[in-house]
Amino acid sequence: MDIKELCAFFEKEHQNVKKDDESYIRIMSSNVYGDGCITVKVDWTNEDRTDILSAVYLTFLPDFIGMQEVCEGQMQRFTERLKDVYAPAITPLGRYQNNPTADGRRVTQCFIPIFYNKHKYEQITSHYRLFYVKGMWGFHWALYRSKENPEQKFIHANMHPSSHSERNIPNFTEMRRELVHLRRHYPKVPIFLTGDYNAEYWTDKFKNMFEGLDMVSGVLVAEKNDGLQMFNHSIANMDFYAPNRTTIDHVGVTTDLCDVKLHRVIFDDVSRKATDHCPMFVDVKLK
Repeated sequence: MDIKELCAFFEKEHQNVKKDDESYIRIMSSNVYGDGCITVKVDWTNEDRTDILSAVYLTFLPDFIGMQEVCEGQMQRFTERLKDVYAPAITPLGRYQNNPTADGRRVTQCFIPIFYNKHKYEQITSHYRLFYVKGMWGFHWALYRSKENPEQKFIHANMHPSSHSERNIPNFTEMRRELVHLRRHYPKVPIFLTGDYNAEYWTDKFKNMFEGLDMVSGVLVAEKNDGLQMFNHSIANMDFYAPNRTTIDHVGVTTDLCDVKLHRVIFDDVSRKATDHCPMFVDVKLK
């Protein structure tokens, strides 16, 4: 199927393709399963997988998309396929990410890019930081203004901490430090934190990251919620409703500024075989 046919499939297959209220802000998180690290079975080529996930984004039309595990070739394909609606946030260095490493080399792979609806928003600034010199772990955030109402600003941050439990605790500490900085400097600006958190909401490291910041995962406070008991990782090879497991893909929301109206995990026989994570999103209403 081409992208138009895939969009038609997803629209027919799913509820909540359109927002209940057009004033809501939709934020999506999607681990795309990088084309350089295939270890579980997927049923399509890397280019096919990019088409499938692009069709998901173009069907549900989030305002902001946070991706994880995006390799260089995938980044080029996503940028091309989404260009009519979305643009990637660019750091002041002129790339999606391009931080100097300890030995002076520069990182060129785009592991955690963020995209925004270019018709609705314009980027003000963006910042990227690796958690480690080597690896795909880090965070990326951008500040935007609404084109319809330039006084209204938004911050979209995207994180991917290490999958190794003994190493990702300091990642959460670094992310908290960044969130504290953003909350202090932009106290009236809603913040949305997408990511493959590699942690479940009940863990101490997860709770400590948001402590005292008026932030919480949307899965815990959504008025309509289908995701709390869905473990949406490695779903190509396992039961979607895994017992005693909960989601590790989240959208953190500043609850003093927003109400979470809907939390939705996207699960079907096409998208679930294109990646090892289900795309998920929240719809929020500004207070």
